[in-house]
Amino acid sequence: MKKAIFLAAAILLFGCNQSPQNESSSAAPDMTFGGWSGTVDDNSMESQMTRKLMTKYTEGNFRDIADMISDDSKEYFFNDVAVDKEGWLSAAEVHHDLFDSIANDKVQAVNLTTARFDNGSVWSLAWFQWTGKGKFTGEEVKIYVHHGFRFEGDKIVAAYHFFDPSLFNREIAASKKE
Repeated sequence: MKKAIFLAAAILLFGCNQSPQNESSSAAPDMTFGGWSGTVDDNSMESQMTRKLMTKYTEGNFRDIADMISDDSKEYFFNDVAVDKEGWLSAAEVHHDLFDSIANDKVQAVNLTTARFDNGSVWSLAWFQWTGKGKFTGEEVKIYVHHGFRFEGDKIVAAYHFFDPSLFNREIAASKKE
């Protein structure tokens, strides 16, 4: 009887402790749903470039990173508004014409990482609370923002910024009254 109990315990102990074979490193990526699985790295070259871009933006020196942005792409969006490279650079300057004390990390640290997808696409993704003080309304504002930058090599070839533009629009309206 003791041998049977020991055998049952051994089977349970060793039988349930087997780890699955890791074939993912040698197997082709599963493209059934577009290959949107992959890996993330918050210290990648793209993450570091995005941090630099965000720092230059808050400092009011966004044109300093113009060489990071592809000259050829037209895939730069602020919500549903498409802009070219110059439009993106100019928009960043307008933010500083409207607001003082712009920050992306005043409320909490920026959540930023880069995803390398199995389909070959590389995206740097950030979530944060944008803050600033309106130069015309005097109001302290906070806007939730998500942006994603698609990289090819060391160039941003696509940018998508998602945020509620209401507070920007209010500041623009106030600037036109003066």
